[in-house]
Amino acid sequence: MPEDKKLTDAEKEAKAEEKEKKALEKAKAKMFDEKDECFCGFMQLQIADEDGYGKKTKGAEIKGPLYMVSDAGADIVVLEAEFTPNPLFYMQIPNDDGQLVCGQFWIGEKSSTLSNICTIIPKLCTTLHKEMEKSGAAAFSLDAEMPLLKNAPSKLVKVAITTKEQKFITKVVKVSVSIPRANWTEWKNHKIRFWQYNKNQSGAAPPAGGDDDKDEKKEEKKEE
Repeated sequence: MPEDKKLTDAEKEAKAEEKEKKALEKAKAKMFDEKDECFCGFMQLQIADEDGYGKKTKGAEIKGPLYMVSDAGADIVVLEAEFTPNPLFYMQIPNDDGQLVCGQFWIGEKSSTLSNICTIIPKLCTTLHKEMEKSGAAAFSLDAEMPLLKNAPSKLVKVAITTKEQKFITKVVKVSVSIPRANWTEWKNHKIRFWQYNKNQSGAAPPAGGDDDKDEKKEEKKEE
């Protein structure tokens, strides 16, 4: 085979590798979303008994959209959800024995192993009422664990819950979780590692829909 032909093939291969590398980095950057411009998610609170079974009665569960209210690049990432005191669909904090507050926060529409941001460490409702009485405020805090973090038990984050008394019922009106920037960055990077692992195993291309995918398909057709 002529030397110039070998060189041409080598250049084509190098160009293809460089293009693939750029597409991969672009896909990673989109997933990481450095400024969190595409953030959207949901959170859910629920009352459960001491055996972990969730109650199915009125006022035992609430779910709503999650918003990022902290500034881009802030040292603490703050995610919040607010609720209007509703006569039918609400979450109350009962002052009853054996009832615990549970909850979780996730990114995107559906909760899953990889979309889960953090999960609340269950706490007795009676303890929460005592804390509110002691502080004189209609609010309390809980700890939450981010399972994707290394040494997650040592990196618990704070969840602040604000309530409002309505007809002798303590209803949740606001939920806020505060996450240190370092933890938030680690969480996002670990999600990308799972994506990279799955890509390596399947040999799949970066997520479909991007301009790079269209360009690659055009190149393949030309080569054919």
